[in-house]
Amino acid sequence: MNQVLFLLITLLSIAAFGQNKIEGKVVDEQTGEPIPSANVFFANTTFGASTSINGEFSFSGFPSGKYDLTLTFVGYATAQQSVTFEGSTHLIIHQKLAPEAKVLKEILVKPDTIGWNRNYRDFKYHFLGTSKYAQQCKILNPKDLSLYFDPKDATLVAYAKQPIIVENKATGYRIKYHLYHFEYASRSGLFNIYGLPQFEEMAAKNEREKKNWLKERQRIYEGSLLHFMRSWRNQAWRENDFKVSRLFRIPNKERPSDEHLSAKINELRKKQMSDGQLQINFYSNAKDFKGDSLSYYLRLRNLPKEIDSVVSEKLTGTEFMTSQTGEANYQGLLAIQYDRLEDPIYAQTIARREQRIKQRSILRVLTPLKIYSNGYYEDVRGIFLENYWSWSEKIATLLPLDYEPVNED
Repeated sequence: MNQVLFLLITLLSIAAFGQNKIEGKVVDEQTGEPIPSANVFFANTTFGASTSINGEFSFSGFPSGKYDLTLTFVGYATAQQSVTFEGSTHLIIHQKLAPEAKVLKEILVKPDTIGWNRNYRDFKYHFLGTSKYAQQCKILNPKDLSLYFDPKDATLVAYAKQPIIVENKATGYRIKYHLYHFEYASRSGLFNIYGLPQFEEMAAKNEREKKNWLKERQRIYEGSLLHFMRSWRNQAWRENDFKVSRLFRIPNKERPSDEHLSAKINELRKKQMSDGQLQINFYSNAKDFKGDSLSYYLRLRNLPKEIDSVVSEKLTGTEFMTSQTGEANYQGLLAIQYDRLEDPIYAQTIARREQRIKQRSILRVLTPLKIYSNGYYEDVRGIFLENYWSWSEKIATLLPLDYEPVNED
């Protein structure tokens, strides 16, 4: 159901200072009365404002690009609209908000389970991550979370009626995260999250803390998905220390079909049980032992169904990009290496190796993307992250779209 209704959208040119600006008025859909103190912001940025007593708002000074304009107020359905700013743009809107009572019946409410504490621990693991930055994050309103674990599907689902407020003492950001979808399927390892973050700058205790925040933000940015998308938009992967190749997944010839493996495993289990014994010896490699052995077929079953095949040719970012429009006409897998060693926490706990290597990620692109100068891309649900980024790209390392790295030259 469409919660957004724009009555008037006007674009004006701004000559002075070349600033982008947005202003407008927010009113009740039913009465037409202005709504004071409504929250108006660009999602995933630090830009926003509250409406005045007359329902009016205005903010400016943000860089060009595409943004998700979001309007919220207690008792009303959240309104959202994508807006684009190119060069110097002045956008005027008139916005109606619908009372929330109209959409309550469409919301499926699931009760909390008795395992809330366990579910909350798992939620934080996937929401914040396990990096050193996650350790410095605190969720200020955990009881606003509703958590549900479906034992049948082994899936954790979360929702919240109020924004989840996260205070990140590592980066100096306070994030209000409007959570719309959170789902983790433990059997497949597939994790989906969708929401609208709103950033606020925290007040530093002193100049030293402020400098440390800037340093950590810079470190997070380098090699991040935001950094990669901006580099792709500018057709400058190599210049930004990304090595990118096409990747294909091909069937693993060493692994028989599931049907064949299941038949052999069941046959051998029945045979051993009829003999009055069940013995399983595991080997480090399936080739270490061959024959009609239960351990052999169990090892084969653990082999991946597909193996990765990386094309040796390194891409520059120009191959799929239309520079004028930012359209990236590519679907498939990209193998991405960034010229920095992976985090030691990732190497030890996820990759389970002592030696650290360069950060390696896989980007699965389901649909062609359109990338804007600020790093915004659409459709945001058209990509999946694997390997390093699937671990590092969490709320604890989230940066706003208006973040600009420090020029050290």
